[in-house]
Amino acid sequence: MPNETILAAAEGLPCATRRALLFGLAAASTTAAIAVAPDAQGADLVQTQALAVQAENAELVTAYQKFDAACTELKRAHDELEWLADEWRHQWPLAPEELLLGANAQDGRYTVPAERDMIGRFLVRDTSELTKRLSPKFRRENSKTCFAVRTAEEEREILKRWRRSTPKGRTEKALARNRAYRIQAIRECELRIQLAERYEAETSRLRQVSGVDTAKLRVAKADTRLLAAANDVSQCQARTLAGLGMKADALAVTAAALMKATEFDTGPLGQLARFVNSVADVAGRAAV
Repeated sequence: MPNETILAAAEGLPCATRRALLFGLAAASTTAAIAVAPDAQGADLVQTQALAVQAENAELVTAYQKFDAACTELKRAHDELEWLADEWRHQWPLAPEELLLGANAQDGRYTVPAERDMIGRFLVRDTSELTKRLSPKFRRENSKTCFAVRTAEEEREILKRWRRSTPKGRTEKALARNRAYRIQAIRECELRIQLAERYEAETSRLRQVSGVDTAKLRVAKADTRLLAAANDVSQCQARTLAGLGMKADALAVTAAALMKATEFDTGPLGQLARFVNSVADVAGRAAV
């Protein structure tokens, strides 16, 4: 099943890992996910499904149907959000180069915010044109990267500190040099504030006119409903292998980031993650 990192779930779109998993997880109908009884081989398909439904806990089947619907709803909301991002991609501005800080911000190495696109994904830009900022060696090894970006608020705080500062120097020459450096730093900071304010105003305007914030809210609400539906599945008792598969499906979706992080762990969490995946796989094969 496709997966993304815990960082993506924490930094970017909410529940990115969970959505990536559910795309391939709950696509089949609930009826198809119900296991065929061992003694029903060769029986009529409709009769077999009816027997399987009767064998499983009715409350679990109903809860899984709602979970399946919640997965579909979340996928639809996410698809609409992705469509908006594609529709407005060419109007979304890049941050001015003066506002760029460190590279490889997509790795989560900085405390300042990273440059992102309209729906919150890391914005990875071409490095070939950044000849003044990046060395030839870095550009050869990293054709694309994401930068941390200065904000107007942070620059205003820096400007306050520069204005409160008092240049010092052991000699008149050193004092004059430090005074000139302070004046230059203040001018550059004021320029960055202007650039940041214009950039932030334009990105805010585009988010408003595109309706992307409303679309992101729909995704968040659908994700909340998915969590509730998955919890309902977990509360029901399973009576068949397919029922265990349903419960494993729900857990694999809602705890996807934890499952991925502990997949190769040698401790109890890793054992639990591998067990849940195995149940889901076996139950899925039994339903074929």
